[in-house]
Amino acid sequence: MKKVAILQARLNSSRLPRRVLADLAGRPVIHHILDRLETSQELDEICVAIPESESDDELAQSLAGRNIHLTRGPEANVLTRFIIAAHESRAEIIVRAAADNPLVDTDVMDEQLRYIAENPETDYIYTKDLPLGVSTETFTQKTLDKLDFLARTPLMRKHVTYYLVENPAPFNIVLLDPPPNLAHPEFRLTLGTEEDLALFKSVYGALYTEGGIVSTRAAIELLTSRPELAEVNEHVVQTLPRLAPSPGQPADEVRHQIRP
Repeated sequence: MKKVAILQARLNSSRLPRRVLADLAGRPVIHHILDRLETSQELDEICVAIPESESDDELAQSLAGRNIHLTRGPEANVLTRFIIAAHESRAEIIVRAAADNPLVDTDVMDEQLRYIAENPETDYIYTKDLPLGVSTETFTQKTLDKLDFLARTPLMRKHVTYYLVENPAPFNIVLLDPPPNLAHPEFRLTLGTEEDLALFKSVYGALYTEGGIVSTRAAIELLTSRPELAEVNEHVVQTLPRLAPSPGQPADEVRHQIRP
């Protein structure tokens, strides 16, 4: 079964415009993320899905020369953008990744891919209790088709798996436990504000070497040993509820975590 990571990205963002091209250790954020995805042992292809608007032409140009499949679709209807990307790449198993997560963990992603390949009855899989921005979502082409049929409102089309997490009954959902050394849901490791960018600059400034990959584990160890670094964005309010349940919360009450 062909396994494809679809990385959704855009330049037009209300809280931190152009964040996917923000400078991080001398390179645009999105290129750090692509470098990480390329270390996967399970992926067959990486597809970047961006809006078809002229305002995102600069983003398309910045990706020239990368070994990716670039697709374009509606800006607001991200679900349709994903369907176009999945169709063009002939994906059978899909990883949903976001271009504002510079510390997404590919070991976690690969575990999801192996699980869903070995358990084809699974519709959707996610790893809980990780810092916001570290996990990916993995699902089948069949699940994407079902979401296309069921998700009718603009909100449900804007957030690819929103219908699924709000209406889990029609789906076989699996929540994986996190690796113990990554189980730090108190940290916010996603890029949505200037404060988030300041945190990533501190982490990359301490850990990044040219041509290398910043280990998610090393980043969490750094924040654990220097908690003052994480204070810079601990007050930031997430614009959508989290997908992973809080302690004592039933799994069927999970809410969405990864933003468009």
